[in-house]
Amino acid sequence: MTKVLPFAQLPAGHTHQLEHAGTKVLLTNVEGTVYAVESKCSHFGLPLENAALCGYRLRCPFHHACFDVRDGKQLEAPGMDGLTTFKVEVKDGAIHLFDAPNVASEPSAAPAAAPDPQTHYDYAIVGGGIAAANAVDGIRELDQKSSIVLLTREDLPPYDRTHVSKALLDGGKDAADLSVRPDEYYAEQGVDLRASTVVSEVNVENKTITILGGDVLTYNKVLLATGGTPRQLDLPGSALHDVHLMRRASDAEVVREKVSKGTKVVIIGGSFIGLEAAMSLGKQGGDITVVAPEETLFKGPFGKKIGDWVQSLHEESGVKFRLGRKVKEIIGDRKVTGVELDNGDKISAEVVVVGIGVVPETSYLTGLAAAKDGGLDVNNHLEAKVGNVWAAGDIAHYPDREGSVRIEHWKVAAQQGKVAGRNMAGGGEPYTMVPFFWSNQQGTNIRCVGHATDYDDIVFDGTPGEGPFIAFYLKGDHCQAALGVKRDKDVAAIGELMNAGRMPEKADLHALVASL
Repeated sequence: MTKVLPFAQLPAGHTHQLEHAGTKVLLTNVEGTVYAVESKCSHFGLPLENAALCGYRLRCPFHHACFDVRDGKQLEAPGMDGLTTFKVEVKDGAIHLFDAPNVASEPSAAPAAAPDPQTHYDYAIVGGGIAAANAVDGIRELDQKSSIVLLTREDLPPYDRTHVSKALLDGGKDAADLSVRPDEYYAEQGVDLRASTVVSEVNVENKTITILGGDVLTYNKVLLATGGTPRQLDLPGSALHDVHLMRRASDAEVVREKVSKGTKVVIIGGSFIGLEAAMSLGKQGGDITVVAPEETLFKGPFGKKIGDWVQSLHEESGVKFRLGRKVKEIIGDRKVTGVELDNGDKISAEVVVVGIGVVPETSYLTGLAAAKDGGLDVNNHLEAKVGNVWAAGDIAHYPDREGSVRIEHWKVAAQQGKVAGRNMAGGGEPYTMVPFFWSNQQGTNIRCVGHATDYDDIVFDGTPGEGPFIAFYLKGDHCQAALGVKRDKDVAAIGELMNAGRMPEKADLHALVASL
């Protein structure tokens, strides 16, 4: 046991990072009781020094994973595990830490090996993304014995899709580096993981799953976590050899091998994914042009100031834009040579990357009607109207603070998978997490907490392009969301205020910003 800090130097509600036994440790004081966790988020291993503390909740300032400081348990995604903790003792006015750490919380014990393939399962998980991976852990927290099958059309176990348009596309990582769990993990948890498996039908009335060219499985309970399918171009030349969608790891691996110094690349679509692709392929030396129909990037979701600022980040790195234009035709004979715009202009191109959004993948369903956009309506426990069916991730329309929403964010999908898994196994946990997403635009990180559906005012603390800033999105007196740049600690605190229902209303927010 080692004396590490005078107790008076850690007031209630505060944190303090220090070095202990060769490890960075974060001390927290919650109502006079001191707790200690390793200051390393289980997501990317980033430090928790500037994390937001609200009661027992600790929110990582980078990607907003949340933990309970009492036992290190993970409360919210991303990341797959809890935090290592240290035993604390306060005596003689000082904080002492025991040298031996307590191992981070892990999923409950399960069968040592996956069962032989069978045709009936207690739990079926259709889809192989982050929601599916977290659903396995959610089920195993409450049920360590029942059978689970996980069906994914990709040839990889669940992996970190956020890297596809960034580190995988720019060559910093390979597909083998992206798995969120080791390959052997699913077998250890007693999961029959079936990769490269295409599900042609899920019949929720008969509780059957038909695999294309293979078995018909039956189940007791099913999670639908099939995510989105990239929107396809419907114009001449879209089937040419060098036209690529950007969704899966395999997409990025193919595209990055085609781009080197001077390769002419046209990105169709001004989404965050499209712009991350522009950044990554620019790092490969590509000559990048982005074509998008909107006059201003992200004007609807985030406003003109932020859209213009994002555009300037890319232009400073050499990316060219043709905004307010649509592609009329992709030109070429077997291989791409260019694109023609709707005003007749032509742009040389050797590679075309399409990033125009996704549609919910629910076309395989029988016995459960989809919403107009293809998503599925679920209640606050993520259960569909038909019994023993849950949905998570990009396909789920769920009740949020801002009304019924369907949100295509990584953290949302991950947490919904965990909650749905628990509820499938008999839990009664409502899904209440505040949405959050992040994006890297030319090395500048954007972090957005909350969900602005139909805001009518934006309050800025700081100015985009002139340094750190936060934009608050308001509907009437209510703050729906906040987007921050180089204000990570503040955005994490805002996330906790939103979670607790304590965000300032419009007049107070205007006054607060004016006083800063």
